Amino acid sequence: MKTSGTHLPSLLGGILFSLSGLLLFGVGLVAGLTALLALLRDEGIQVQGMILFATLGFEALLLFAAAFFAFQKMAQKPSADQVSSLSLAPWQMVLAVLVAGAALLIGHLVAEVDAVNWLILPILTIPAIAIPLGIALALGAHRLPFAARWQTWSVLGLSMTLAPLLLLALEAFAAILFFVGIIAYVASQPELAAEMQVLSEQMLILGPEADAAIELLAPILTQPGVVVMVLLYMAVVVPAIEELFKPLGVWLLAGKLDSTAQGFTLGALSGAGYALIETVGVSAQAPEWASLLFSRIGTGLLHITTSALMGAAIVAAWRERRYLRLIGTYFLATLLHGLWNALAILFTFSTIAELGDLPGRLGTVQPVAIAAMSILAMGFFLILVMTNRRMRTRVNTVEAVPPVHNAEQTE
Repeated sequence: MKTSGTHLPSLLGGILFSLSGLLLFGVGLVAGLTALLALLRDEGIQVQGMILFATLGFEALLLFAAAFFAFQKMAQKPSADQVSSLSLAPWQMVLAVLVAGAALLIGHLVAEVDAVNWLILPILTIPAIAIPLGIALALGAHRLPFAARWQTWSVLGLSMTLAPLLLLALEAFAAILFFVGIIAYVASQPELAAEMQVLSEQMLILGPEADAAIELLAPILTQPGVVVMVLLYMAVVVPAIEELFKPLGVWLLAGKLDSTAQGFTLGALSGAGYALIETVGVSAQAPEWASLLFSRIGTGLLHITTSALMGAAIVAAWRERRYLRLIGTYFLATLLHGLWNALAILFTFSTIAELGDLPGRLGTVQPVAIAAMSILAMGFFLILVMTNRRMRTRVNTVEAVPPVHNAEQTE
């Protein structure tokens, strides 16, 4: 039975997702046309622009789909309230892994072939990003319910629009504070401050993109105080902010969800949407295309796993008053995220130390960081699969309880 009145959340969501999709499509179109114009002028095509055209167009299509279901809900279409689900058969999972692997391999082979990379890499970037995220999402959501279609797509839309925007603002504010801290640290050491002044003058001559500039900056960037400040920001502040706000859609829908299983799947979807936005933002680097996207698989698995755990804990706190579980899950998600970021940052500093030919422990961190991140990624996989199994057991137990019939129904 239809009800009168406008469904305000779906109306606002539909407008937000439509405008965001148009914005992304417009930016991608400008990037693609700019790259093609450079080709027509014999200036050499910019492969980055073509990759942005493809990836931003893909994201725009997802947001248009989210807007479609939101407007369907506003129009009170029954299909908008149908419950969504996502499950892949084993053969589908294997096929998806093979396709993603083939995309990465072919992309690696053509990344530096200027004659074809501008055409092939944009096509391969979408499966190389979306398929690994889809596989991880399917593992988390296997045989578990999402929510109504408009709610499910709204959660995805929010994870690609409001959540990244909010996180960007909060992290930028925190970064400013930490930058001030680093400046204060440098200023407190006269010798380091004098060295910085000399380096800044040399940087003006060399330019920030010169290889020699990295060698000049390496002694400063690998200072213990700088390393500690960056680690505090990337491994403590950033995870604490992101794990709280990534599942924004689950926070908004928690009171309307029926189970923690729905919170888990919608949380996983939130993590996938955010990982998609984050990965697309760094995907247009042609020379390191394959290695970059391969390394992002672990990051996507991290975002999906931690957000899924948070989603379940949010619904449990709302429905069952399990606030301690929410607090504990939040600290666990922040810890896992912080460990991953800390290893990535140490790897980066180790690379800088190596480029600067600096002796010390940082120069030998890379193998340890890679091994630890691989183990951590396997941990994310196991947490996701095992939690999904536990959620399915709980859902099946509830569904197995026979309904209570009254006397009239049994007669």
